[in-house]
Amino acid sequence: MSSLPQRVTQPAEPAGPALRLSDREREQAVALLNEAVADGRLTWPEHAERVERVWGARTADDLAPCVADLGSPVRHVGFTGAPVVATFSKIVRRPELDQPIQARSRFGAVFLDLTDAQPGAVVFVEATSFCGKVVLTVGPGATVIDEGDAVLAKRKILAGPGSADGPVIRVTGRSTLGHLKVFGSDHRGW
Repeated sequence: MSSLPQRVTQPAEPAGPALRLSDREREQAVALLNEAVADGRLTWPEHAERVERVWGARTADDLAPCVADLGSPVRHVGFTGAPVVATFSKIVRRPELDQPIQARSRFGAVFLDLTDAQPGAVVFVEATSFCGKVVLTVGPGATVIDEGDAVLAKRKILAGPGSADGPVIRVTGRSTLGHLKVFGSDHRGW
């Protein structure tokens, strides 16, 4: 007989169901893959394979292997403010730039003036349209990075080249049967 105390183990708590991913989380993972291929951390064939796996991912556990070796986690930009939504209408705004901005257009138009972005600032904009348009106006020296995608749609950056010390405007979202256009502040014609 052994005189060692018996170890009592509690049954493990059952794990909850895996949370399903949103399209925004998939878009952020694809944006990270785009940065990785641009930086030379992935080859184009690796990029294509991983993008396909990202769009097929249903849960965070499915997504993790696609981005785990890239050195930085998928950015989760918290959209805390009320979205700017135009449905069969036109909205023109100069939003606060201290928090991420959501612009949604359904059979309408959203025009956002981002010319107040300060040098060195990073502004996040989720621009989504369905049979509508989102138009952004940026100040001189702004660098615009469009990480969104288009389905039977158009996304076009018409602003001039950015400068190293200017603001950075990072745009995500999806244009479906609509478009996104980004103009420099010298453009007029809303």
